[in-house]
Order: sequence, then structure tokens, then C-alpha cells
Amino acid sequence: MEEISVIMLLFLAGCTSVMRAESQSVLTRYKTVVFDDGISLEEAKLIAQRELIRQNEAAIYDLPRPQAAADMVDLPRYQDHWFVFFDERSIVNIKYIFMVVIHKKTGSIQFAQDYAEEKRWVLEAAMLR
Repeated sequence: MEEISVIMLLFLAGCTSVMRAESQSVLTRYKTVVFDDGISLEEAKLIAQRELIRQNEAAIYDLPRPQAAADMVDLPRYQDHWFVFFDERSIVNIKYIFMVVIHKKTGSIQFAQDYAEEKRWVLEAAMLR
């Protein structure tokens, strides 16, 4: 029993140090984002990753793999924004994602929170603000 406890403790410590290293890498690369010339997709992904870390959600969502959403043409002012999302690390009954909406010219964040994909109205309402 004691051996299992030690193994579990080492496993958890390893996971924590990996997440810490991933977060530190993102924060270091975030310093390279130039806001004055518009925001590229790669810069938008860094901004989204930093926001995920800032909101203490990196343990829940897949920080190293930000994805650009392509099916947003029905949202207001979609062409002015990057839509970057993160999948949950664990599988649950209702799939949630963490979505960050970033203005392409300024880099400002319009929306940053988790929501269930089937509740798209939450995102639509945020885009109308």
C-alpha cells in the first residue's frame, strides 16, 4: 500500500511539473507578441494560452494544443476576430471547451470562458456586446 502511495505521489508531482513547464513556456513566448501590427493566428493562440493560464484553467483544458475554430461565420463580426479554443483534458458527459475570442487588429479579448458547444448562444450573446 505504501508503494502505491509513493508511486501516485511521484506521478502527480511529475504531472504538476510538466504543466508548470508548459505554462512557463507560453508566458515566455507571449512576450514576443507584437500588438501594433495586427494579430496573426499564431499570436492569437499565444494570447489564448496566456488567458487560459491567467484564469487558472490550464489543468482542465489542453494548454499545449490550442485550435482555431473555423465554423463561426454565423456569429456577429466574426471576420474581425480569431476564435481559439481548447478541449477538455478529461472526457465527460457534456463536452465543454474553453473559447477565447481575440480581436484581429488589437489583440483584445472579447470573450474568454468555458461553455458547452451545444450552448452556442452564450458565444453569440458575447459577440453582440
